[in-house]
Amino acid sequence: MRYLNLIIYFLLISTSSFAQKNQKKIEIINADFTYVNNKLHPDYWRLIGNVNIRHNQTDMFCDSAHYFSEKEKITAYVNVKVKKGDCININGDILNYDGENKIAIISKNVILINKENILNSNRLTYNIQKNKISFNSLSEISKGNQKISAKKGIYNIDIKTYQFNDSVNYYNNNYQIITNHLIIDEKNQLTTLKGPSEILFDNKVVFCEEANLFEKENKAEFFKKASLKTEKYILFADSIFFNKNNNNLRAKNNVVLEDSINNFFIESNNALYIENQKKMIFNKSPLLNLVSDEDTVFIKADEFHNQDISSKKILYAFHNVKILNNDIKGKCDSLTFSTSDSLIHLYKNPMLWLDEYQISSDSMSINYYNKRINKLFLISNPIIISEQDFTLFNQIKGKYMEGDFFNNKLKNINVLGNGQSIYFIEENKEIIGMNYLESSNIYLSFKENKINNINYKKSPYSITTPLKDIIEEKKYLKGFNWKIKEKPERQKTFNQQL
Repeated sequence: MRYLNLIIYFLLISTSSFAQKNQKKIEIINADFTYVNNKLHPDYWRLIGNVNIRHNQTDMFCDSAHYFSEKEKITAYVNVKVKKGDCININGDILNYDGENKIAIISKNVILINKENILNSNRLTYNIQKNKISFNSLSEISKGNQKISAKKGIYNIDIKTYQFNDSVNYYNNNYQIITNHLIIDEKNQLTTLKGPSEILFDNKVVFCEEANLFEKENKAEFFKKASLKTEKYILFADSIFFNKNNNNLRAKNNVVLEDSINNFFIESNNALYIENQKKMIFNKSPLLNLVSDEDTVFIKADEFHNQDISSKKILYAFHNVKILNNDIKGKCDSLTFSTSDSLIHLYKNPMLWLDEYQISSDSMSINYYNKRINKLFLISNPIIISEQDFTLFNQIKGKYMEGDFFNNKLKNINVLGNGQSIYFIEENKEIIGMNYLESSNIYLSFKENKINNINYKKSPYSITTPLKDIIEEKKYLKGFNWKIKEKPERQKTFNQQL
């Protein structure tokens, strides 16, 4: 029997030498024992002990194997190894190799070692001709601090790219990715995401449908329904670009910052977050929305800055500021909104219009809290003006004014100190005279945005002059400046944003 085995062994060597020249046959490099039994297993030969098979420049090792010579197939068992050059080294328990199609299937306890990468799987398919390795069961690949798990995947050996599909989880020291389609280009150190994805890093979460992560440059770009969520806000945009080197971020097109804690959101087509200043700048058609249960307040400016300063959040609006809701219109050069004290401060020639009334002062503050305007503070030289008849204007001014709102509508105004008023008297719908009055304190109550009642807390000084006797300069209080043409209107001022 041993003599027969030796004959078969030399025959196999001779056959394998021919196969090497032919480049089609499987080459059996070694087997301690070879068994042929036409009765028990006529379709295959049994190869036992230190089996080494070679085909298409690929070596396969195992403890035992069945060689189907007519079909050019191998089934190998125990301590299976598949090796090709320095780049591919696969271990497993079972190997099914189809020599005609050049397909090797390694199953059970499979480990692929590719230089620095280690892939653990229950089943791998190695297409030797296409030089691709794939899996269709939950598998995990690790490289240093990087780990990836997925249910499906393909490794293209020639171009050094991994493609992972279905339930993909990616971890490293900097971030985590949850997606269904991830591609890693090892040569260019690029990770690409396709389809709905979630990226977690630095207590932030990014959602998107496309992304590129550049490992070498420490940069990332997110596209299609992109959003960035933190503990304090959510940022939406068509695209978001992140630089890990300085933690700066840029968002472009259809940008929306939602601050649910402070009940506002900002729209813009460009935003830049500067990490070392804790500041986000909105500078392309920005629009601030102060959300209210009754009526949202819209604020337009050339530029907004949303900044954290000493644990306080302050929102700045710079230049050409316009304010609008159903009941209030306003303008100023710049404003700030401090969420810690819920105060909006208006600077440089601020003005408000409430229905027919124009309100101005050197500076103004608005208390905006719990989704509504609550109080109005008019600081230094405030004056309220309403048009009576073209060139005739009712006016009230004082040293300081304070107004109360209810459901975003003006309820009353207290004029405190140096109160003065000019009021034109009507009789039978004709103006017959002008009343000038002085009182230290004046109380105005409003109903449906119109003065309903005026009370004087101290006995006023008052004088009435017939219309024909009124001197032109006496028609106006000091600081009078009627600017109705500058009143913001929704159609003109906010048409592009709303």
